[in-house]
Amino acid sequence: MKKYDNLNVKIFNKKNIMKIIHKYNSISRNEIAKLTGLKQSSVTRLTKELIDEGYIYESGLLPSKSPGRKRISLSINKNYIKSMLVDMGVSETYIGIGYYNGQVEMLYSFLTPQTPKKFFAEIQKYYKKINENTDISMLVFSIPGIVDVNNNLLINVPNLGWHNIYINEFLNVDIPVLADNEANLSILAEKYHSKILKLFENIVFVIVREGVGTGIMLNGELYRGKYFSAGEFGHMTIDLNSKEMCHCGKTGCWEMFASIRYALKKFKDELKGDPITQFKKMKELPGARKVLTEMAHNLGKGLVNIVNSLNPEVIVLGGEIVDMPAFFYEEIIKIVRKESLKPAGEKVIVVPSIFKKISSNILGAAIYAINYVIENIK
Repeated sequence: MKKYDNLNVKIFNKKNIMKIIHKYNSISRNEIAKLTGLKQSSVTRLTKELIDEGYIYESGLLPSKSPGRKRISLSINKNYIKSMLVDMGVSETYIGIGYYNGQVEMLYSFLTPQTPKKFFAEIQKYYKKINENTDISMLVFSIPGIVDVNNNLLINVPNLGWHNIYINEFLNVDIPVLADNEANLSILAEKYHSKILKLFENIVFVIVREGVGTGIMLNGELYRGKYFSAGEFGHMTIDLNSKEMCHCGKTGCWEMFASIRYALKKFKDELKGDPITQFKKMKELPGARKVLTEMAHNLGKGLVNIVNSLNPEVIVLGGEIVDMPAFFYEEIIKIVRKESLKPAGEKVIVVPSIFKKISSNILGAAIYAINYVIENIK
């Protein structure tokens, strides 16, 4: 029994050290000992194991704060794992490679097929293509819908009309396959990469694309709910009189008034391309400000409900609205400050995602893979 307990303690400590190195990117053994409370000899022994197993490496010397021996820095071995990341969008799907240090390299994109069979056939094709030159060790999906993360089950992807789709039934791969909601993954990316968000434990991420999705972090942990549908605020009713049917089968849903589809419908001018391409063109046009202000107003209305329900410290806005002009965010914040219950509405921080070039959810897919590896350290 004692041997078993000692093994568990050792595994726990290795995982904890690994998390610390990921958090600080480059750190000395001495600093790890201070942060963990472990003896220096224990840290030396455990980090040697992590080096031997390929997780980390000695990356150089850190500046010394006092005369004497310089400290050796430990860093993440970027190539320990390479994950194929799939950002499944309603209109377009993007594929990249995720590394063990959280970096992502984007590779391909294709129009999203409307049936699961055709979609996963494309994924299988790209997996084979990438795996010819890269040793892929994991496959991670970002999904715009409700995902049973324990069984890789797509419970509901409303904008595509998919229900109860088991990913593993469509794929022929011999590596771990992971999947989660796009907004949940976005929170992981923001928390991992943002120095500011590392300070907060209660965060809501709102991703605005063809629909509106929401991820929730409470007390530092993702909150998915008993049946994985926590955060589906895009389908809360904000207009009782609306007659327009949402993809979920109901009327009056928030995403019907706050997504890019709403803006494109209100703008009315004919623009070429898929909805995301159209929206990118539209928001640059002089006549778009009125519609974008209405969209921001409606986003703010939904955020009021979120503030009153969850009392988050920070709300991060992502997706296709990360690079909107100042007036857009000013309108959102005005509504949140004016209509949310005090003091929550006055204190909540509302900011755009820190990611402009690569979407936060696919970066989060890379972090999801990292977390999986850490949890399986022996």
